[in-house]
Amino acid sequence: MNANSGISAGCFKGVMWLRLEGKGSFLNSPDLKAFASAQTARGVNRFVVDLQRCSGMDSTFMGTLSCVACRLEDAEGWLRVVNAAGRNGELLRGLGLDELFVVEDGTEGMRRLNAGMLAGAESVELAAVPKLGCTKDERTGVCLEAHEKLAELDEANAVKFQDVIELMRETLHTAVPA
Repeated sequence: MNANSGISAGCFKGVMWLRLEGKGSFLNSPDLKAFASAQTARGVNRFVVDLQRCSGMDSTFMGTLSCVACRLEDAEGWLRVVNAAGRNGELLRGLGLDELFVVEDGTEGMRRLNAGMLAGAESVELAAVPKLGCTKDERTGVCLEAHEKLAELDEANAVKFQDVIELMRETLHTAVPA
């Protein structure tokens, strides 16, 4: 089993920088969720997610980003996505997530937005976020939460993911002992 989630992280001037290597999917969404929760509990409430090396994302990963963004907003913070050019940006915008958090095609917008505060952040040293061992039911729970958040954010998403949400709810319900 790969001990690397494909996510690296480092803190710079109170901003947590996350870089996704490869695909963001249901496989590393629990890792993202747990890491973000732990950091938020420590008081870190500003996150930048760099998709420059991301080869794609599934709906669970994008829904998990939405969950993280909402928790950060509750903690008076924010989430920004940079280097979301091409298909990655289309996917995020297609689900209406650019209404929840800033989606930048490159890093230029972030530099303009936070010129003094984040100057030099590109050189921050990142460490791998460990891959969690989670059960099938735990992974299904993360997937369900992600899709429910997407549905909550946009009515078109609710229609799009209705069957997926129902299937995951049924799967979790049948997994619970009577």
